[in-house]
Amino acid sequence: MRDLSAVEQAILSALRTQTAPAGSRMICRELAIAGFETSESTVNRLLSGLDSRGLTDSLGRKGRVLTGEGRRVSEVLHLDRHRSIYFERALQMHSVEDLIDHLIARRGIEREAARAAALRATPEEVALLRALADPTGPALHDRLGFHRAVGDASHNKQIQAIANTLFVERLDPLESVTLTVGLRQGVLAEWESDHRAIAARIEERDPDGAEQAMFAHLDGTIRETEAFARSGWGEVILQQLREGVERSSPQAMPHPS
Repeated sequence: MRDLSAVEQAILSALRTQTAPAGSRMICRELAIAGFETSESTVNRLLSGLDSRGLTDSLGRKGRVLTGEGRRVSEVLHLDRHRSIYFERALQMHSVEDLIDHLIARRGIEREAARAAALRATPEEVALLRALADPTGPALHDRLGFHRAVGDASHNKQIQAIANTLFVERLDPLESVTLTVGLRQGVLAEWESDHRAIAARIEERDPDGAEQAMFAHLDGTIRETEAFARSGWGEVILQQLREGVERSSPQAMPHPS
């Protein structure tokens, strides 16, 4: 947002909550609460920069207030933080049910991504999908990469934004869970065939076929994962999920305020 640094964003956030002009000393205290150890001289320098960008206004000894534009930017940043925290919590996997819910969400968005890709994918993107759908080995990045590539090939900004959330790198350990399910259930070759079918429908510019093929693929993944858990292997999934959380999860997110 306007190339604002983290501490500048925190200053705007501090001013957003004030009902009266705020001085640098008060802002320093608010920044310390937010985890920024900053001197008053540094805060004054940053405030001068925010003044020059039309985001804050100096009222002399009374302190600073947000301008109309500064309040608008601060509100957008506030909403972005809420959205980030919400998604972060949604991506934390602690149970088989969490994994199933994740796959259900993917089924909904990826069927639309496949449909859009059949209409909009470039020849280069089609070639990439073909290559990813027929990997030389069971590399996890090829499998997840295929689904990422379908989202990219949709050229739908809304789909791409949601797909990027579903495929953040720290969720990569979930692919090892899916691979375990595929191997134990004996359906890995079938899933690889599904990828080839999806790529073929996209290459043929068949949106209905691409959507149906993606839905069937993820629907099958959900069924096999549920069957795997019911067969007594649910603890294996839980263990892999716990290991994935320990390796890749950031520190606990604060409650949005």
